[in-house]
Amino acid sequence: MLLSNKQEGFRVIGERFLNAVLEKEFEAFIGAGKHERSKERVDYRNGHKERQLKTTLGELNLLRPYARSGKFETKLFENYSRIDKALAGIIVEGYLKGISTRKVEGVLGELDIELSHTTVSNLSHELDELITDFKTSPLREYYPYLYVDALYLKVFNGARFVSQAVMVAIGVNEEGYREVLDIDIMHEESYASYMGFFEALKDRGISKVDLVISDGHKGIKRAASESFNGSSWQLCSIHFKRNLMKIVPKKSLNEVLEYLNDILKAKSIDDAHSLGHGMIATFEDKFPKLAKYLNNNLADVMTFLSFPKRHHKKIHSTNLVERFNKEVKRRTKVTGAFPSEGSLLRLLVPLAVDTNAKWMDRKYVSWENLEHDCEVDEEFTENF
Repeated sequence: MLLSNKQEGFRVIGERFLNAVLEKEFEAFIGAGKHERSKERVDYRNGHKERQLKTTLGELNLLRPYARSGKFETKLFENYSRIDKALAGIIVEGYLKGISTRKVEGVLGELDIELSHTTVSNLSHELDELITDFKTSPLREYYPYLYVDALYLKVFNGARFVSQAVMVAIGVNEEGYREVLDIDIMHEESYASYMGFFEALKDRGISKVDLVISDGHKGIKRAASESFNGSSWQLCSIHFKRNLMKIVPKKSLNEVLEYLNDILKAKSIDDAHSLGHGMIATFEDKFPKLAKYLNNNLADVMTFLSFPKRHHKKIHSTNLVERFNKEVKRRTKVTGAFPSEGSLLRLLVPLAVDTNAKWMDRKYVSWENLEHDCEVDEEFTENF
């Protein structure tokens, strides 16, 4: 049976969990961890054998350890139906909501496996290796498009619950596929924070980005320019329009938005600049505050027009990353607030792993035959 890429994301989580359970169960049996000298040791390792376990999540590749005495027996394989139920009904959803010692104990109870509370607690922390792998794995050198956006979630800082900025970076690679590249928790959105976020991406291998798409938060344009030399910056058109709503009287808003839409549907960047100058001149006397805002920001919201027309509907805004953030908010709605930054990452990182697997189903953009791409995308123009 072929797995969907979404199932593949779940399969990786389930496989990691069961292998960790096997290892902890074996350590409890011999009385020592790997390479550990212990007075409680009663046996020694004698290698392991691979075993495949078929579940509704797909075929799991498990490493069954063996002792020199040959007496170690795991209860993990005794009841197939219980394992499948635990994986599909408890492990996956429990992990995505934030793994805890209590939840792990519940899973092991379903499998009739007994481990000490301390061992179960350590098992919970070992599952955090998924977070480490995600945040340190090498990235490609080149991502033509890089989307960056933040959402705010409540996290306990040791004294009280505070609103924390969670930065999300999504890249589109040379083959046209999307990928959640990194998730990081910040104390504030600032130039220094963005620089640190971008530098972390560079440390993992990224050296070239053509276009950074984000909101207009102070400092991000400068940080993007300094971090990725030669890149362009696209101010999200949706955020731009929201800001206009704060500046323009409601009765005149439609007129202003219609003018802006004509600019964003221009056939070329030169035409857009000409229309932009006309828009500023039109409203300079009537709405001087609007004219000043346009003069400072309009060029940045038109950047996408310099890129392939076929990509315009995908790169004029941060909709891609905001859709991911919407799913995060849906999953965190029940939780409400998180007891620590670690518990927050335990929810977000598996979601990102699963999302990346799902996104491998189809390309987000195509780089083929762009030399024949000379007309404005009709679907794109209908979105304005």
